[in-house]
Amino acid sequence: MISLSKNKWFWFSLLLALVISSNLLIYRLESLGPLPTGMVIGSLFDFIVTIPLLVYFFIIRKRYSLKYILPIMIAGYGAAVLIIPHGLLSAYSFVKYILFAGEAAFFLLEIYVVVKLFIKIPAIIKSYRKNYSEIPTFPYRMKQAWDQHLKPSRAQEFFFSDVTMFYYSLFSWRKKPWPSDDWRYSFHKKTGAITLYIMLIHAVVLESLGFHFLLHSWSELVAIIVLILNVYTLLFFLGEIQAIRHCPIMITDKYLYLQVGIMKQLIVPIEKIKSIHVYNGPDKLTKEETKDIFDATLSDFFKEKPQFEVELDHAVEARFMYGFKRRVNKVHLRIDEPQRFYHALLEKIN
Repeated sequence: MISLSKNKWFWFSLLLALVISSNLLIYRLESLGPLPTGMVIGSLFDFIVTIPLLVYFFIIRKRYSLKYILPIMIAGYGAAVLIIPHGLLSAYSFVKYILFAGEAAFFLLEIYVVVKLFIKIPAIIKSYRKNYSEIPTFPYRMKQAWDQHLKPSRAQEFFFSDVTMFYYSLFSWRKKPWPSDDWRYSFHKKTGAITLYIMLIHAVVLESLGFHFLLHSWSELVAIIVLILNVYTLLFFLGEIQAIRHCPIMITDKYLYLQVGIMKQLIVPIEKIKSIHVYNGPDKLTKEETKDIFDATLSDFFKEKPQFEVELDHAVEARFMYGFKRRVNKVHLRIDEPQRFYHALLEKIN
């Protein structure tokens, strides 16, 4: 028997296909004759309630906010419009207005949160400039200032991630990266990570120039949307390059700081580190094995094995871009100066 926990995507795809295909066949098989009056209500229930519930239990639950249900309900209504004949659906046109009114209310709430963020930006910048931080890099200092003035929320996390990305992609080019010393350790110089991102930037630029004109001849709106997405992707890659260069791995008397580009961060109290040892595990880990591991190695043309594995006494919360979090028990590392880093961390642990 197929395990639900290990094969949730199989079950989700199967149930989704059954719901959509059954409704599709009902309205396409003429041999069924006149359809019952309540058939449209049943189909609307499938698309607006059943499918969003499937998405909630298989995808959203324990991972994302419940507010994402409403856009899925609207998308379900859009699918219903494509499948249910217009003559049958016209009597229930009021449903779409209820859905859009709900989405508009959520949208206004998000706008309110964003406006509050903008109002507090001057105070946040002032705190960022005045406050002393044990760690001098931008993400740590800005996060301290951020938390002084704002309550945690998913909208705030999204905004903070974008602020970090724009800072590194646009405003960090005049600053020199921190040199390696007794407590800062670079981890990108002996990899092809930056070269890989530069190649991706070239690909995005070439795709934007060529594909934009092709899309523009078909739909101006779609061309503009794709162009905006490409510019955002370009800024993301630039921000990732600069964050890798400017945020080395750092060891203080109390913490091990791991900032891997702009995408992930882990702060480990030294007393929670059980051991550090040379990594002797397999080249490729299973999905289950990676759940408890913070991978601080960089993307490369050919992924190399980690040099070290740091084991923790207790799980520590790792933070990812846009506010996603996960608890980890191990850390995998590759350092430009592995022996110096190993002895420095071992000394702090002891």
